[in-house]
This record gives sequence, C-alpha cells and structure tokens, in this order.
Amino acid sequence: MNLDEITEFIDNKIEQDSTKITIGFFELKVKRNLSDADVLNALYLISTRLMNLGYKVYKTNEKYTYKEKEYIVQSNELLIGIKE
Repeated sequence: MNLDEITEFIDNKIEQDSTKITIGFFELKVKRNLSDADVLNALYLISTRLMNLGYKVYKTNEKYTYKEKEYIVQSNELLIGIKE
C-alpha cells in the first residue's frame, strides 16, 4: 500500500467511527493480498498516521480501555486506534 492508499483507507475508517479504528488481518492480508512484509510496512505507516491524528495505537494482544471497559486486541485484529 502506498501513502495515498493508506490515507484513503484511514479516512474511510474514520468516517465509519472516529473514536475507534480497527485494522483487521482479513482487510490487509486477504482483501488486499499483501505479503507479510507489506502488511508490516502498512501497519507501521497506519500506526504513524493514527498517532499523528491523536490516536493511541494498540497491537495484537495488548490491553486497551474503550468507553471505560478493558479489552485485549484479538488475534484477528492487527491494530486498534483509540481517540478519547
């Protein structure tokens, strides 16, 4: 994914829900047919963009709090962005 595709991808996610962004394994690996290396690169760029937009970023198996409840990023979720 190039920067324009990542920007559009994130913008679409923000339109759906601006407080919680979920990036799933299926979305990147299966739908976009990215290699493992491309997934890692895309996740790096996505997390950087989300942090620049004021989101806290959590990766698989990390704990996070959303609407006063504690969650763990599931194995099918590669990244969660939370904006409080």
